[in-house]
Amino acid sequence: MKRIVTYIVLFVVLLYAVREIIYIGIRKNKAGLYDKYQTVFLKQNDYNVLFMGSSRSEMHFNTAIFDSITGMNSYNIGVTGATPRIAFQVLKSYCEKSKAPQFLIFDLDYHFLKFGVDTIRHFPRYFAFLINETLLNGFNSIDSRFKSFKYNPLHSLPYSNIRLLAASLHGWLDIPAADDQSYHKGFTNVTNRDTISSYSLAPYYSWIHPTERAYIDSVIFFAKSKNIELVLTSSPMFKNVKDAMLNRGQMINNLKFLAANSKVPFFDFSFGPYSHRMGYFVDYYHMNGVGARVFTSEFSLFFQQYFDKNTVK
Repeated sequence: MKRIVTYIVLFVVLLYAVREIIYIGIRKNKAGLYDKYQTVFLKQNDYNVLFMGSSRSEMHFNTAIFDSITGMNSYNIGVTGATPRIAFQVLKSYCEKSKAPQFLIFDLDYHFLKFGVDTIRHFPRYFAFLINETLLNGFNSIDSRFKSFKYNPLHSLPYSNIRLLAASLHGWLDIPAADDQSYHKGFTNVTNRDTISSYSLAPYYSWIHPTERAYIDSVIFFAKSKNIELVLTSSPMFKNVKDAMLNRGQMINNLKFLAANSKVPFFDFSFGPYSHRMGYFVDYYHMNGVGARVFTSEFSLFFQQYFDKNTVK
């Protein structure tokens, strides 16, 4: 019986050791997605502008261009599939170790606010960074498996797919992955995907789910508590979305009303001249690197003009 118990203990210890080796390798990446997560969740930062939201924020706000035009020091903490609920947890996790920014640009996907989801896309990506307690508790409030993922290797290791293992190997060997160079200060420059090839998009309605509305309010309250100048935006979409979204005007008015009530600015950039250029988009909702360059340049100039020169330091 003692031998069996000993084998079980050794097996569990081995699982913890193997998992930690994988996680350390992931945290060793010096560029790309996992370097971004290392920066956001584990490093001490002093950026004065943050861009926040989903993959649309991550792909649309080019931090290099924004910094070159405005003279600011920005970082993009947008993550794939982030609803306001998820984005809020990412923001809190960032501020756990880093100085609060002067400005927070929160990009809202008004076509996507109707889903009060309780799942986190690509959730194994975050396992190596759950040593940030705010991240752990925040994501566990969305997906109650997260504490088990942290403390139980029998639960988390089966999700360590080939991509996580490859990321760990790249970290240990200090060899950049193929797409690592597409990242700059959190922004990802998408150049290796085709542009839109179809004009068809089924008509649909959107609305603001109560859960997502509550977390937009949470972001607003958090920003005010930290003396952060919050700006709500909606970044570009391809022109066909404008006709396919049957209640777009109502959604925009709802967001304007929400922003006005909270005394924060909201700017709708979802449809401008760039929205008519197929070559600027990889799909209906995401711009490629060329489109992001054009949009960020316009946004940066708008940012400078909107905020008083004595405020933007």
